[in-house]
Amino acid sequence: LKGLSAELRGQYEYGTANTRNLFNENSFEVRKSVNESTTWDPSVEPNLFIMNLPKGGILKQKRVRTDLYNVRGQLRYNRDFGPDHELDALAGMEFQSLTAESVENPPAYGYNEETMSVGTFPNGPGGPSNPILDYLGQEITFPYLNVFGYTTQRLFSAYGNAAYTYKQKYILSGSYRFDASNLITDDPKYRYAPFFSVGGMWHLYKEGFMENVDWIDRLTTRLTYGKLGNYDPSTTFRPLITPSQSPDLYINALIAGFASYGNPTLRWEQTSNWDFGIDFSFFEHKLFGKVDLYKKSGKDLLAELSIPSIHGTFIQKLNNAAMVNKGIEIDLGTSQNFGDQVQWTGNVNFAYNKNEITDLFVVNYNAFQMPLGGSAAYVKGYDANTAWRWQYSGIVDNQPTRIGPDGEPFPLSSFPEGNPLTYLRNMGTMVAPYTLGFMNSFKYKNFDFSFIFTGKFGHVFQTLGFNYPPNWVSRVLPNSKLSEVNTADPSKMVPLPLNKDDSEYYIWSYVTSSMDYLIQSASHVRLQEIYLGYHFPETLTKRIGINNVLLYAQGNNLFSIYSNKAGEDPEFPMGGMRLMPSYTFGLKFDF
Repeated sequence: LKGLSAELRGQYEYGTANTRNLFNENSFEVRKSVNESTTWDPSVEPNLFIMNLPKGGILKQKRVRTDLYNVRGQLRYNRDFGPDHELDALAGMEFQSLTAESVENPPAYGYNEETMSVGTFPNGPGGPSNPILDYLGQEITFPYLNVFGYTTQRLFSAYGNAAYTYKQKYILSGSYRFDASNLITDDPKYRYAPFFSVGGMWHLYKEGFMENVDWIDRLTTRLTYGKLGNYDPSTTFRPLITPSQSPDLYINALIAGFASYGNPTLRWEQTSNWDFGIDFSFFEHKLFGKVDLYKKSGKDLLAELSIPSIHGTFIQKLNNAAMVNKGIEIDLGTSQNFGDQVQWTGNVNFAYNKNEITDLFVVNYNAFQMPLGGSAAYVKGYDANTAWRWQYSGIVDNQPTRIGPDGEPFPLSSFPEGNPLTYLRNMGTMVAPYTLGFMNSFKYKNFDFSFIFTGKFGHVFQTLGFNYPPNWVSRVLPNSKLSEVNTADPSKMVPLPLNKDDSEYYIWSYVTSSMDYLIQSASHVRLQEIYLGYHFPETLTKRIGINNVLLYAQGNNLFSIYSNKAGEDPEFPMGGMRLMPSYTFGLKFDF
């Protein structure tokens, strides 16, 4: 902080006079409340901001023992009945039991690999009797206890499927299975879930009326319907607690917290799938591909619901949602020869998906949770990945505001009541409904050259916004968006505090990270891969006893084109690890 200019330092003297950053080069400020501050004196509070780790390495050790039993029995039957009939069937049962036990040792600080020794904490491990603060002024305790873990999972399945073929042109298939898991409720009505699928295929190109159609090499249609299931191991049907590793320092007894509040009606998530497809090849395999139309309907999907706090929690996962996905997938390819030297293979694939929540039991929506995404942002009639954001409404009475109930400006320091759908803004889906892939491969004499482009379109992402450093922590620096906030129009972006004595600034960060102006288009095109290879002539390599010598160079993620104004990669936004180009040069050969 002391490296900032005098003008910039003045901009960060937030809050009341007692809580402003003093930028004293010889002291650090530790805020203990909004209206109280103190200056660190090493002689009075020796454990504040002192490096508490011994010099040396850090050794972490963990042991995991896994016992897995998998028992499977299966019978298969296959028989031809004359020249026109064929039956292939199988049936089986499977049981799986998994038990995992783990022990994680506390980190050994000051570890010396040569002397096989460790150091000690200069100021102890911390705790109520000896508090140690980190560089943010928050109390920390260095781990000194082992961490034990135990996991068990049991699955049971019984299944069978059969396929009947008539004249090698018509195929009818079906499957049936039921599954059970110890993670699902012990009520058999919910625990055992039957799943099935049926399908048919017709090879049109083998029909007699297609014999004179010379330009069709292959033409097949197929129709399938199936029902699948899934379970979520993070949710349990009974309440689970996690006991502490050691007795509490105050009551000298083990304490525990809830790992799961339990859901006695927990059951399998179920998805029904319709798929109609066409596979084809034309003009002596010069044009080939497939087209698929599908519809996936899910019910009993787990979603987070706001529930009365009398149950011990205000939010819980319940099987209360239904969702539908429908779309089309197209895959086209071609293979062409230009003379005897040049070969070209091209492929393009396109996919479109429309997602919608079709049913949802919600007592009330949570305005705080919805901008965070996930199942708490599910709304009937909308995409499951919708970005709900606060609508910034400019400065009112020297304070930044957002749209609240009845369309009126509402301060950032409190959360409005009422139905959030009336004031939160739908910014679009955060998952691309349109995807595109384009691949080309060329071969000329001994050279190979190929490249792959990918594209995603029609969705949005959130750019990095200003972090509005909290005024109760002295060492959180402004991020790279400071200049953007300084130059922005306050009616379009939340500015720095206009009132230096603003006592409610500390809550801004809960809202500023979910503003509508941070959402931008995520559409982009990426050069995924480019490749160049050269195969040395065999007449040359065999003389030295080497076969198949290939010299090649490959580049990945060389450049991308973005549609957003921020110039950020929507799949690797600022604030995280950005996607870097990679280059590979190699030589392959066989003896």
